[in-house]
Amino acid sequence: MPDIYEFLPALHQGVWEVVIPKDLLTVPLGPEWKFSPINVPSHETIASYRNGQYHMHVTNDEYRIHLDRYDPEKNPFLHLIDDAPLVLMIYETLETLYITARDAKKNPGPDFIQDQRLTWKFRIILGIGLLTTAGILGLIALEQNTVLFSTLLPAMVFIGGILVLMNGLIMQRRNEYSRKDIMNGLLIIVGAILMSLLWVFYLAIILLILAIWFFGSAVVTIKRVLRDKTKIPQGFWLSMGMGLGSLAFGGLTIIAPDILLEILVGILAAIVGIIGFGFFMDGYGLRNAEHLMREHHQIQR
Repeated sequence: MPDIYEFLPALHQGVWEVVIPKDLLTVPLGPEWKFSPINVPSHETIASYRNGQYHMHVTNDEYRIHLDRYDPEKNPFLHLIDDAPLVLMIYETLETLYITARDAKKNPGPDFIQDQRLTWKFRIILGIGLLTTAGILGLIALEQNTVLFSTLLPAMVFIGGILVLMNGLIMQRRNEYSRKDIMNGLLIIVGAILMSLLWVFYLAIILLILAIWFFGSAVVTIKRVLRDKTKIPQGFWLSMGMGLGSLAFGGLTIIAPDILLEILVGILAAIVGIIGFGFFMDGYGLRNAEHLMREHHQIQR
């Protein structure tokens, strides 16, 4: 059976992505392939791995590997600008949510029920919680309220620090190594307090990072579109639109940062709302399916 590396030279000869059926490989991935927890969302991907510039998306039946221009470990900032523009991440997230919802409609029923990992009650509760969160974010965006940055984000960081600190204290009782967790928890808590007191300062830093990200992505994307034209995997017009979108968002960070924040928070609210609605409808559907299965079982008895 061929090794996975036998398929990769094509990536250095102009092929954007190689697709390898899992049935062709019997040799497991080596330790050089490191799990990648944060990726641009893509449909059907169940896990992602990186090996230098090689970026692998694993589906149920295939390994999909493409070549990033920059290794995120060696050049994280250039990788973020070139391979993961924020506009692309937003677009891919919405597209993935749409395709997932569409496929769920086409293939409901026993397979979905057998694969469920969460009960219908938990799905409904989680859906309601996410819809509520989306509503709060939407109101914050519409009313230009600063509570998200002055209170909610620092509070979330503070709670995270408390959890890390508690984990360290629990580990200490078990005579396990815990000093690092305790120190990290205390630092996170102090950071959360500073965020609450100096929220304007950290918001300015966020806007600066966003401006560099947007402008950098715009320059790289538009330059590549004009140079390569028909050789772009996403297509000329979509890539050009993303480049111009990044440029427009970058301009907003300087000209009207309040409008940019409203747009980004509004998009976040929409994404959270779509996910929440999906969980709620899944739970409701599973509830009905469970009742029908019980009725069918009672009739058979």
